[in-house]
Amino acid sequence: MLPLNAGAKWGVIAVLIALDAAGLAHCGIRLAWPGLVQVGGAVMMFAALGFFYVRWRPEERLADLAHGAARLLVFFAAMGVLSYLVATTGTPVADDLLARADRALGFDWLGWFAYVQQRPTLQRMLHLAYLSALPQIAIITAYLALTGQKRRNSELFWTLMISLLIIVPISGLLPAFNASVYYEVSGFRQHMPDFVALRTGRLDQLDLSRLQGLISFPSFHTTLAVLFPYVARGQPVACLITALVNAAMIVAIPTEGSHYLVDVLAGAAVAVAAIVATAHIEARLERRRPQPALAAAE
Repeated sequence: MLPLNAGAKWGVIAVLIALDAAGLAHCGIRLAWPGLVQVGGAVMMFAALGFFYVRWRPEERLADLAHGAARLLVFFAAMGVLSYLVATTGTPVADDLLARADRALGFDWLGWFAYVQQRPTLQRMLHLAYLSALPQIAIITAYLALTGQKRRNSELFWTLMISLLIIVPISGLLPAFNASVYYEVSGFRQHMPDFVALRTGRLDQLDLSRLQGLISFPSFHTTLAVLFPYVARGQPVACLITALVNAAMIVAIPTEGSHYLVDVLAGAAVAVAAIVATAHIEARLERRRPQPALAAAE
């Protein structure tokens, strides 16, 4: 039987999948078979590995790692689809509002962009830092699993889940292209064909292996940059490394991710909210877990 904590996570994922199915049917969008097979195959592979290390060659840490990887893949696929669905609402884009908020804070996005572009070494370093987000998820998850830190891995998953459950609906209420599009920066990554197609009703198929990042506000990269050092707390070397890498990632987000400064601030706020909510959820789940004495008596 699944532990209560794992069951709760899969329960949330099941609800997300049901919402996705209903939304896709409503919008007339279907999932492309190649992406579905690719993601589904990866999930089945990790699930099979987890079962192997439970049933035939018992190794709790490897089983936890494999099952955790399968769960993360399903969750991110489900949330990716949901982020596409909320973009179909056609809510007016909020780029002008976000840019005005930046100016009110005294942040000159174009000036900062020009500063970074004029320093190729700095730009390359920031680009690498920005690209580290997904590898960090894999590395930190593996590190926590292989070092037997199940509670920290559970904490990481809950904070990721809660963060996206906050971020994705907000992105539907305040959709935006990005700062490079708003400021018409040429030669920079500014085209979002899926975002445009969704808003004009011209996208009828999703490839799970090629989902684009559609969310500007709040910045999920910033959320990750706060969560990673948090789950590594109490471990001096790991915490120092993650803090340095993610400090660089936060600096990189406005230019390399083409985010407004308010996207970054909102992403950090979401991370704090997710940490607080996760502590509350984990405490409730722990209270519901059968106590050893009671379990023995039964």
